[in-house]
Amino acid sequence: MNHALNDNPAAPGTACGRFARLVRLGVLACALAATGAGALAQDQDRNRRTDDAQARERYEMQAQRDARAFEVREQGRRNADVQQDSAREERPRGRLSPDERRDLRRQIKEGADLYPSSRRR
Repeated sequence: MNHALNDNPAAPGTACGRFARLVRLGVLACALAATGAGALAQDQDRNRRTDDAQARERYEMQAQRDARAFEVREQGRRNADVQQDSAREERPRGRLSPDERRDLRRQIKEGADLYPSSRRR
């Protein structure tokens, strides 16, 4: 303050002194709040980046699990196809021989199961 133009300088106990202190504290509080808000915004931006990275990692892991599951299912299908093909090849093709016909008639008369029960779905 310029004391040359002011007859009464701001004394600590006067109203002007209290107002000046209030203004200084207000300016200090605003400066601290602005600094804290900037730091908080920067921290949230970092958290957002890590969340995005974590989501990307989770997505990649899920894609890998799905690919493995698909490969396992595909291998199971191939194995089932191979088994069916081998079962088809074991069946006799063409006409039955006289011995096979005689055995078939005997089995029919005895009531044996000619065709094994297939799996029910």
